[in-house]
Amino acid sequence: MDSGISITAEKLVEVTAKYASKIAVKEEEYVRAVGFSSREMGRRVVTKVSFWLVTQQSTLLYCKLCNKGPFTKRGMFLHLTRMHHSEIKLLLEEEIKREIKALL
Repeated sequence: MDSGISITAEKLVEVTAKYASKIAVKEEEYVRAVGFSSREMGRRVVTKVSFWLVTQQSTLLYCKLCNKGPFTKRGMFLHLTRMHHSEIKLLLEEEIKREIKALL
């Protein structure tokens, strides 16, 4: 079961970085990442994890993981995917496990 969680988390890293960077995420991006039946769960997980990644002051974005910034939306996305990929994946794995426990 853990390998499935790890695979799902990996698929959601870029979607999470995009959402956290205040870039619009389309419905089909969730479907592509986790499938049609799990898209709502995917959206909840992405929203919760994104909260811990980025803070916004006026139009500028700052990384909560390393306190770097300011970034533009695109710069924030690139920073998160390049510098914090593994941390985001771990946060997603933990949140997915919580979602599954809530269902059981």
